[in-house]
Amino acid sequence: MTTARWPTPHYARQQQGFSLAETLVAMLLLAMSISALLHYHRALTLSFSQQWQQRQAWRVAGQALLGHDVPGWQIQRQQQLQPGGCVLERATVRGPQQRTASLARLDCTSP
Repeated sequence: MTTARWPTPHYARQQQGFSLAETLVAMLLLAMSISALLHYHRALTLSFSQQWQQRQAWRVAGQALLGHDVPGWQIQRQQQLQPGGCVLERATVRGPQQRTASLARLDCTSP
């Protein structure tokens, strides 16, 4: 009894996996991609941290305009008399991370 065999195509016989060069190139591309993503993540983290610190400085400046002191912050207040009996109040703050903010308001309420 004989069994029929189908001939194996020549491209199936030659391909037996990835070559060393292909594997090394793939690993290099993967390493470069991961490195770029980590660098991007670090930049985003730093940017968000700086933004948060600046927002905190604005909040402290707002509190300083209301007359409240916040521990750990240098607060400088100024008042200037303006025409019409108005008073220009300015608060400048400097925080622990050297973030600064300055807010001003014009108070024209009658005594």
